[in-house]
Amino acid sequence: MPYSVLKAEVASRFLEVGHLLNSIKSIEDSHSAPAIPPVEYRILKGLFYVHLYACIEFSINKSVIHTLTLIKSRNVRYQHFENKFYTVALFSNVQSVRDCKSKSILDKSADLFNNTESMDISKFDETLLSQYLQNIWGKSFNQITKTLGASTFSIAPRDYKIFDEIVENRNKVAHGRDSAVNIGSSPTYSDLKSKFDTVIDVINRYIYHLETFYSNKEFILTSERVNY
Repeated sequence: MPYSVLKAEVASRFLEVGHLLNSIKSIEDSHSAPAIPPVEYRILKGLFYVHLYACIEFSINKSVIHTLTLIKSRNVRYQHFENKFYTVALFSNVQSVRDCKSKSILDKSADLFNNTESMDISKFDETLLSQYLQNIWGKSFNQITKTLGASTFSIAPRDYKIFDEIVENRNKVAHGRDSAVNIGSSPTYSDLKSKFDTVIDVINRYIYHLETFYSNKEFILTSERVNY
């Protein structure tokens, strides 16, 4: 299966966060009111957001690169792509138009549109989206699907907010705007476990969404899919 290794790598990363959660639970279980848990307890809860976010970014970047690598390996001719996939397939042409001097814009624009009819084998950088995925917000999932030309991914408003909260708290700790102690003061193990379970569910569904997009050859014109 083309996505089996990817799924195993993602699961392994999340297993690390699961170990951190177990440590948090162990400390929480060993202290009951009015005893005050050690400061390490709050620090670990604050760092949980950093660790969990790292898994999210790894999973999404790895999944997108893997999908584009598989698509590239099919040696699809430019002419046979669905129009929606040209955002990726002709990204270098788009950059050429963006970066060119005004006297060259017509020539570069013509190159871009002429390439949509080219019978050449497509060449594109499978890592091109990575530079735009430095923060995986709730909105990021469908920004990616739109770029790839995939169908809309269903993400509940509650889940959307959880991803935004994780990014915000991770950034506060990672960039020094707040301390791990402060970020970790409020949530309990149950709160963090609920977020952890939600993230795993959404990430797994998203990988399946990309896998379906690839397996169904949704990036290729319907009339040409049988040839690939």
